[in-house]
Amino acid sequence: METSLSTNQVTTARWSAVFSLFMGVTCLISAEFTPVSLLTPIARGLAVSEGMAGQTVTAVGALAMLTSLLLAPLSRHTDRRRILLALSALLIVSNLVVAAAQSYVMLLLGRALLGICVGGSCPMASAVTIQLVPQQDSPRALSILYSGVAVATILSLPLASMLEAAFGWRNVFLISAVPGLISFLWQYRVLPSIPPRPGNDFHGMLDLLKERWALSGIVATICGYGGYHALFTYLRPCLEHSLGMSPTGLFTMLLTYGVANTLGTFAAGFLLNRLFRPTLLGVHAVLAAMAVALFFSSGHVAVSLALLLTWGFLFGLLCVGWTTWIAFTLADRAEIAGGLSVAAIQFSIGTAAALGGSMYDASGMPGIFLLAGAILAGATLLTFVSLSLHARRTGKKL
Repeated sequence: METSLSTNQVTTARWSAVFSLFMGVTCLISAEFTPVSLLTPIARGLAVSEGMAGQTVTAVGALAMLTSLLLAPLSRHTDRRRILLALSALLIVSNLVVAAAQSYVMLLLGRALLGICVGGSCPMASAVTIQLVPQQDSPRALSILYSGVAVATILSLPLASMLEAAFGWRNVFLISAVPGLISFLWQYRVLPSIPPRPGNDFHGMLDLLKERWALSGIVATICGYGGYHALFTYLRPCLEHSLGMSPTGLFTMLLTYGVANTLGTFAAGFLLNRLFRPTLLGVHAVLAAMAVALFFSSGHVAVSLALLLTWGFLFGLLCVGWTTWIAFTLADRAEIAGGLSVAAIQFSIGTAAALGGSMYDASGMPGIFLLAGAILAGATLLTFVSLSLHARRTGKKL
């Protein structure tokens, strides 16, 4: 186990600790998405409907949103290393509870524990990552951390489906506990003691929301993620119905989409470190333009597929971009800002899915493309406002 980390800016990057958090995020997001490909066997095993089984994903989102807002203020005097280790241990417990579930209530309990892990680990892992490396390495470190989301997205669904066919759905969750245990032991070995920073309380949260540039950034985050998920949520029906892809083509496209997202996450570390402002603004503007281009590319399958793959690549930049925004502007309040950001993201995903569902039922994918484009155009404007107000307030141009 390593020694205490000073609250001052570090001069030497602790890359092993960063990669241990990357593995933790990968395990966490994999666990969150695993039930998506196991709904039918889970429903059959517990004698519930697939719709009820699908609520296991909703349970994670609800608890994640609540935890992201409450954990930092309620643990403002606790060593961050202890909290991250406790959350990593809770992830293992969650998988074991789900694997042993003999009732629907027990299944929801296991997934609720995972929601606490997601809501607590994501903002705190980001805040800790910022403290593990010098500021100039923050974009690179955050791109490594968030590549865990992309890796999990690629691996969790097909791997869980394959393991379920061979061993049954309960054993999928048992097997998932193994990398979770490895992640816990790795973090125990390399994470230093990380003292909490001042201002991680409810008063600090309210003060942050009073800052117009910060509030604009949070709302821009909601719009950015919301615009993306308004389309992403209906990606499969777009590929199957609008583009007429076969099951094999669909699998290949989804896998390639995940790879493109991973590449975008890694590229973010390079671009944001050198061209932060134009990259963050440009990503939202280009995504908005691409949504409109998808509206006009109906009937041109190759063009639509190329646009969708680029869409996945750019989302990797967007994810790392908003976390880097916190690192560059709110490093001293990263946990509070990260908690608000995670809550905003969870809210935006649910709202975008609901709005997108209504739009899809009313006008199909063309309506989805226009909705996503409009929301992302708003995100571009709000991003510009936030960066401009921050520059005026601090005298620093990012």
